Amino acid sequence: MAQAQREPLTDVPTVVQLDGIWLTIQSQKEKPDRRKRQRKERKGQRVVVLIALGFWNDGSGRREILDWEIAKSEEHTEWEKLLNRLWQRGVRPERGLQMVVRDGSGGLGEALAFVYGSTVLDQRCLFHKLRNVADKVRSELKGEEKREDRKQLLEQASAIYQAESAAQAHERLARWAKHWRQQAPQAVATLERDFEQTLVYYSLPSVAREWLRSTSLLERTNRQLRRKFRQALTFGSRRGAEVAIYLQIQRLHAHWTDESWWETSHALYFELWNLNP
Repeated sequence: MAQAQREPLTDVPTVVQLDGIWLTIQSQKEKPDRRKRQRKERKGQRVVVLIALGFWNDGSGRREILDWEIAKSEEHTEWEKLLNRLWQRGVRPERGLQMVVRDGSGGLGEALAFVYGSTVLDQRCLFHKLRNVADKVRSELKGEEKREDRKQLLEQASAIYQAESAAQAHERLARWAKHWRQQAPQAVATLERDFEQTLVYYSLPSVAREWLRSTSLLERTNRQLRRKFRQALTFGSRRGAEVAIYLQIQRLHAHWTDESWWETSHALYFELWNLNP
C-alpha cells in the first residue's frame, strides 16, 4: 500500500474532488474485571478518510481514487499530508490538473492554498452546497403540508446552476432569494454564502459544465465510498483498516471500469506475493 501511494501518477486528471468521509474503527482489547478475569472490551474510534478522487474530461466518464489518508481530523495539517503527496506524485497544473472541487468545511481551503497556491481553480462542490441548503429547508419548512414547498425550493435552487453564464446564475439567485427569503431565511443565506466560489467552473470552458452541474455522479460516488468503507472498518487495528480500505478501493475501480473482481483480486494477490515472497 505504501508503495502504491508513492508511485508517480503519469496520467493526471483534469479535475480532482477532495472530500472527507467520517467513520468509526472498532477496536477490541482485554481488560481485567473486579475478579481479575480478562474481559474483552470494544471501543470505537472516530476517524476521517481523506479522499482525492480524479475525473478525466475526455468524455469517458473515467474516475479513480488517486490517493487517500486516514486522519484524526480535517484540519489543514492533515490535508497537507495528502496534498503534498499528490504534488510529489505528479498531480500538478503543468501535467493537466486544472481544477479542484471541495466543500467549505475543515482546513482544506488553507491546505490547498499552501500546497497549490493559485495555480489551480478552486471550485466549491455543488453537491455539498445543495445538501446544506436541503438540511436548512428541512428544519425551516417542517411538516407534510410543507412538502411541496420544500421540493419546489430545492428544484429552483438546483436550476440556478443550469444557467448559461455566471451573470445569469446571479440573476437566478436574486429572484430565488427574493421569493424564498421570508419562508426559509437560513436556506437562502446558506446558498448565498460563498456563492461566487460555486461558479468558478464558468471560467474554465475546457471542463465539461454538465459534469459539474450534475451532482448525481458525485453523490453516487460518495455513497459508494461510504458504503464500502463502512463494510471495511470491522478490524481491530488501524493497519487492518488500511488494508481493508485499500482492497475496497481496488474493488470500486474494478466496478467502475467493468473489470472482473476475480481477475483484479488475483492480480493483487500476486503483486503482494512478489512484494513479500
